[in-house]
Amino acid sequence: MPVSLATAARAFLDEVHFGTLATVNRQGIPSQVLVWYMLDGDDILVSTPAASYKVRNLRSNPWASLSVSEGSRYVTVRGRATIDEDPERGIALYRQIATRYLGAEAAERWLSQASRRGAADRFTLRLSIEHVISMQR
Repeated sequence: MPVSLATAARAFLDEVHFGTLATVNRQGIPSQVLVWYMLDGDDILVSTPAASYKVRNLRSNPWASLSVSEGSRYVTVRGRATIDEDPERGIALYRQIATRYLGAEAAERWLSQASRRGAADRFTLRLSIEHVISMQR
């Protein structure tokens, strides 16, 4: 069942930090990767290449967690993730997230380089938060 984020946890997640996204593969082994993310209400959004192992893992097991930290402050959330396979929405989200992390001008350069590297097909992962662990100081 989805939960609402406390004000302090939401404020921390709204800051620009890297997150560590964990999914579980078919053998039951956790896989972690550093990601850019953004909040959408009480959900976490991540843009990922369509062919990523994150997508494969979530197709067989929808549970995921995201941990974000800075010094002794952290927020870890977990819940079930869904995959939006619309590539146009995936690219639009990728642009939003890149702008959040890099600024508009640098994001456009980043996206241009990513396109040349073949990173055009993107899906959106939506993590519905069902549990939160947070330490704010």
